[in-house]
Order: sequence, then C-alpha cells, then structure tokens
Amino acid sequence: MKLKSTYADLPQVAEFIEWLASELDSQELFRHAYIDRRSGAKWQCTSLFDAYQGYAWNHPGNQRLDFKKGNSVQSNVKALDALRHDLLAAGEDDERTLQAAVDVMAWGGVTAHNAQWFQTHRVGLAKKLNDVKKAFMNNDFSAPVLRSDDLRFNSGMTKVYSLMCPDFVIYDSRVAAALGMLVVKYCQAQGLTKIPESLCFPWAGAKEAVNSLSPKRRNPSTGSLKFQRLRAGSHHALWNMRCNWVLNQVLKHPLAAKSAFQSIAAPQQPVRAIEQALFMIGYDLGANEIAAAV
Repeated sequence: MKLKSTYADLPQVAEFIEWLASELDSQELFRHAYIDRRSGAKWQCTSLFDAYQGYAWNHPGNQRLDFKKGNSVQSNVKALDALRHDLLAAGEDDERTLQAAVDVMAWGGVTAHNAQWFQTHRVGLAKKLNDVKKAFMNNDFSAPVLRSDDLRFNSGMTKVYSLMCPDFVIYDSRVAAALGMLVVKYCQAQGLTKIPESLCFPWAGAKEAVNSLSPKRRNPSTGSLKFQRLRAGSHHALWNMRCNWVLNQVLKHPLAAKSAFQSIAAPQQPVRAIEQALFMIGYDLGANEIAAAV
C-alpha cells in the first residue's frame, strides 16, 4: 500500500492542491503578523513568498562542518546543505551517523532527549534511519518500520529525515499550524463546514510554560473546522509524508508554474522554501487583530 496510490486519489486532496497552486502567490490571502515573544518585535508578511523571505532561525555554528552561527535564509541554507551532505556521507556507519544526527538536532535546537536516544541506540542506528528513509522515499506507509511501536518520530526526527530524503519537508508544530491555517482558508473558500479527513493535518502545541501570559496559538481550528492533535511515532510520520507529498504536488501543478517559489536556486529547494514560509507564519496564529492591520 503506497501513499501515492491511495491518498493521492482522494478528490479533496487534489482539489486542495489545485486551490493552493492557484493561490500560492496571493498578495492578500496569506497576510499575517504577530509579536515575537523573545524580541518583542512585530513580524509580518504579505504573502507566502514574503514569509519565506522573512525566514529567520538562530542556529549555532559547527566547526567540524565549517559553517558559522547565523539566523538568515542564507546562513541556514549553508548549514542545512552541510548537514545534509554529512548525513548522506555517513552511509551505514553508526558512529558517523550518530555524530551527523546529533549535529542536526543542535541546528534545530532539539538536542536534549533526542541526543540521548541516539546514544542509547547507536548500535544499528544507521540501518534504522536508512530503513525509515527508504520507506519515505517509496511513499510506503505500509512498511513495517513505519508501523512499528518502536518508531521514534517527533519534531526532532522530522529534521533528520528532511535532510536524508530529497525534497522532504520538516513537519513540526509551526509548519503544522500554518498548513492547518491554509486548509481552513481552503474550506472557507469552498463553503465547507468540516475539515475533510484527508486534509485534517494534526497540530501540536508550542513549548512554553503552562501559565504563559501570552501563549502562542498553534491550533488552527476555527469554529466547526477542527483539527486533531499530533501524536509522536507512526501518526507523525504518516502526516509528515502527506504534508510533504501535497507541497511537492503544489509546486508541480501547472497553476504554480510561474510562482516566485520556482525561481529559487540550488542548494535551496523550492519545497524547503514553502516549508520555511509556513514555519514563520506558524509561530503564532492568534494575532488576528494585528494581521488585520497589516
């Protein structure tokens, strides 16, 4: 059972892809703004491509891989390109895979328990990661490795596989939030009062104090348009595959042929740029009163 022969055949999946391809460069539909909780600065965008151009992620440097710390699109492209090559060069070598994977976690700021898991599972780690990679590249969710109760898949692991697999996106709480927002806008445009099951991309909460005075909204549910919570493991892996397939198909659609995203040159990937746009928008979906004033 391959994803492409089942999920792709669902009519509302194709309709959403066509709708998003037609609206990909909209200068009105995806206007958004919020206040960054750390800096207190206002972030805003007028389109998805504008959100990509405003991408920022503070990442550490890596002397071994020869990239410096930074936060711009350009510095992250260099860092991710180095991390990708390092992961792929590790091949079936457990120790090299361990080092490469831990470095990806450091870039993503999710080292903690993930690094500990890599250390604990260092024997056979390369094969374990490569088996998951193969299943993803074949769009084969029926693969035993993806169905296993032992599958580790979370916001950290999605970063590793996004580099091991070509044209594969990160699916974390921020990307999930923004993708859900896009689905809501699609449903509103189509007059739907319930999220189609095939488009019910699950969301996850932001990591912040329970008693935060200004909590970030990552749940895109609006009125009767409700989404489910994301669960680690196979559930996360399945929806990562679906998110990845949908975004790649949007870029391949004839209606997106002249999109600004198509002008992005290697080593950056157009689908990664869309992911980064969603990442920025998904920081906080709740500042509607600010967004309306942009």
